[in-house]
Amino acid sequence: MADSNIFTFPAGLPGLPGELTRFELVALAPASPFFFLQSLQDDNIGFILVNPFAIFPDYEFDLPVEEAEALGIKAPEKELAVFCIVNASRGLKSATVNLLAPVVLNTASGTARQVVLNDRRYSVRHPLPQTAGMTTREGR
Repeated sequence: MADSNIFTFPAGLPGLPGELTRFELVALAPASPFFFLQSLQDDNIGFILVNPFAIFPDYEFDLPVEEAEALGIKAPEKELAVFCIVNASRGLKSATVNLLAPVVLNTASGTARQVVLNDRRYSVRHPLPQTAGMTTREGR
């Protein structure tokens, strides 16, 4: 990660007011694949993110060139981080992961985008495996 965990989404995030562009990425626990993306402009806006490669080992996609250019990615192996938004609005047992629109970060510049893929393998509501490491009272 960059020196800072603050990321700017110049194009905003789909579904949010366009002025919400600055977010902080916070790990939920050491060595956890789960993170929290908190708006720095509205305390009421935040998302649970997951490192999809830790939960879905076959997850892969080609980042469209225009998205890589918009993010200023020059050395993907050093600058790129990918997360997916977890939807737990119906409880963790029914939580889903948006694999179709990953959040892609340039960790060197602090620029980020939510990229909508054109890939039929993925959906916006892919079930989160119960073994994914999130435990709650209802998940035991």
